Amino acid sequence: MPRFIAFLFALLIALPVAAQTQSVVQTDNVRAELISEAGAIKAGEPFWVALRQTIRPHWHTYWKNPGDSGLPTEIEWTLPAGAKADPIVWPTPSFIDVGGIVNYGFHDDILLLVKITPPADASGTFHLAAAANWLVCDDVCIPEEGKFALDLPVGSAATPAGGTIRALFDKARRDVPMASPWPARYGVAKSGDPTLVVEAKGLKPETISGVYFFPSGWGGVANMTKQTATVTAEGIRIPLKKGEAQDKGGPPQELTGTLVLTEKTGGGAQRQAFDIAARLDPAFVPSAASVSASNEEPLSFMQALLFALVGGLILNLMPCVFPVLAMKAAAFARLAGHARAEMRRDGIAYTAGVLVSFAAMAAAILAIRASVGEVSWGFQFQSPIFSLLVAYLFFVVGLNLAGVFEISGGFTGVGQGLTAKSGATGAFFTGVLAVIVATPCTAPFMAAALGFALSQPAPQTVAVLLAMGLGLALPYLALSLTPALQRLMPRPGAWMDRLRQLLAFPMFASAVWMIWVLTQQTGPDGVLYALGGMILIAFAIWLLRIGGPATPATWMRRGVAALAVLLALGAVVKISDGPATAASASAEAGSKAAGVSFEGWERFSRARMTEAAAAGKPVFVDFTAAWCITCLVNERVALETPGTRRAFEQTGTVKLKGDWTNRDPEITALLKELGRAGVPLYLYWAPGADKPKILPQVLTEASIVAQLTAK
Repeated sequence: MPRFIAFLFALLIALPVAAQTQSVVQTDNVRAELISEAGAIKAGEPFWVALRQTIRPHWHTYWKNPGDSGLPTEIEWTLPAGAKADPIVWPTPSFIDVGGIVNYGFHDDILLLVKITPPADASGTFHLAAAANWLVCDDVCIPEEGKFALDLPVGSAATPAGGTIRALFDKARRDVPMASPWPARYGVAKSGDPTLVVEAKGLKPETISGVYFFPSGWGGVANMTKQTATVTAEGIRIPLKKGEAQDKGGPPQELTGTLVLTEKTGGGAQRQAFDIAARLDPAFVPSAASVSASNEEPLSFMQALLFALVGGLILNLMPCVFPVLAMKAAAFARLAGHARAEMRRDGIAYTAGVLVSFAAMAAAILAIRASVGEVSWGFQFQSPIFSLLVAYLFFVVGLNLAGVFEISGGFTGVGQGLTAKSGATGAFFTGVLAVIVATPCTAPFMAAALGFALSQPAPQTVAVLLAMGLGLALPYLALSLTPALQRLMPRPGAWMDRLRQLLAFPMFASAVWMIWVLTQQTGPDGVLYALGGMILIAFAIWLLRIGGPATPATWMRRGVAALAVLLALGAVVKISDGPATAASASAEAGSKAAGVSFEGWERFSRARMTEAAAAGKPVFVDFTAAWCITCLVNERVALETPGTRRAFEQTGTVKLKGDWTNRDPEITALLKELGRAGVPLYLYWAPGADKPKILPQVLTEASIVAQLTAK
């Protein structure tokens, strides 16, 4: 039906191009010619002719199974009485992807071979005529046709045509698939999807690539944008998808088609094609694939150190670190105008703050691992208490940067007051704050390093985390130690105060983000706790700003301020003894769990992933969390774009979303199996593959579509 509709549509947009009866027909898009391998023929002795099509660049015609759309070339012969024309011998097709529509066809220059058998009493001149029609397509499809005729003398012996013609026929025969030297069979899974097995024993898997099975008939096997073949010394195994015809009549007794592969030899790579006829084997029921295998080799300790250093460096550019850019920018501005010795001191202090924080995190990880047995990167953001405290911290940082208050010496031990101070103390605690807000997500290279670190003994764990911290601190340290870079910094001035005030707004935005994360963990009550606590904190700061001599009224204001802070911290107590509240909120959220969009996605479970993979379906798994900014950015720019949605739909991909905003033991266990310590993590399980592929942590629409539609 799709091919019929395509043909009718083509008829509406263009008139067929006809030609007078001749051996060559030239249309707007194809030069077609009827040629004969024989210059003269012998009565009763078969000979070969061919319809040669030279196709306009970037356009294509179609194979005998055109795929999702299109029509194959057809030839109707008019021959002398007693003569016979065999069916077209088709050359090996090419895979043609037109916006996710799978087509099989030809480009450039092809010969469609046909064997002609003249009658035993042929004499004089043998006249053959043909009427051919074809559909040629690029962004539009145009039906074209031509009428052809050849007159060949009949003699006592056949004589070949000229050398150029012989060379064309020789090449055409090389393009025709050879009969398969191997037996083949296929089995059907419970889902109805077939798996083809070609018993090509003795192949060297490392030399074979580009394996693809072109089904010769429409409907028995679905046309696939990508096939994942497994090549072993025992042969080739290709999971396929059932076609529409199976829904009506069940699997065919024989599955036929063309198997194409590329083999590396001493003389280079050679493309080969074989005609396959696989009998249905009722005893062969394809089994489920392995679930937890990763597509990457384990890291060595030195590789993990290098990956951690590079990952920490890249972490400076990740969306997860955007909240801390305000603090870094303020710190850079504070360096402007300092003496070089002071800049070196601040750079070293900032680096020390980062490394001490990573060391403390390593100690916490080791302690939790010793007591609980496993731990993951970003685990602290799964705690609503931590989310609330970080929201408070961002709010206070924003107020300070905006100039609402200055921390006096009595408060120098509190969070942002220390980051706001000049000198080594401020630089040190800026590094501490950078680590606190930079750990929800992972960066490229960092994921593999963390997966290694969290599964190793204590010394290796600490070393890898410190290497990551060094990478995070490296840009600031390089600036502070390099006079040439320091000379590029602007001179100090009034702009520094304006910049500081401007940087308050990213911190307020970060506070809003953390409140949103909190609501996903605790439900709507999280908003009340967080905003109420912020009002109390702001009230306390206002009372303290009034200042004045040490009078009873002053002490009363300080007492009220302290009470306000205690009430704000009371929200922490309320949240800490409210796991039932969080669980209830999670249950009520249903498919909206944890603020992660589930529209068009299924909730992840290992059982569902295994079931879909075993059925030979493509599976895309998105492990995400509300507190992971990189995850949310990827969702907006790559996962939920019209182009990606269309590719998911056209390839029949099963989309699973694993929400890790709150701790989920099943997701944690799978992350561990895959050698990953946190989110984002994206898996793509190609149809029939025995293990998923781990995708990059920074996605684009183009990268996802390429994975879904790759051969």
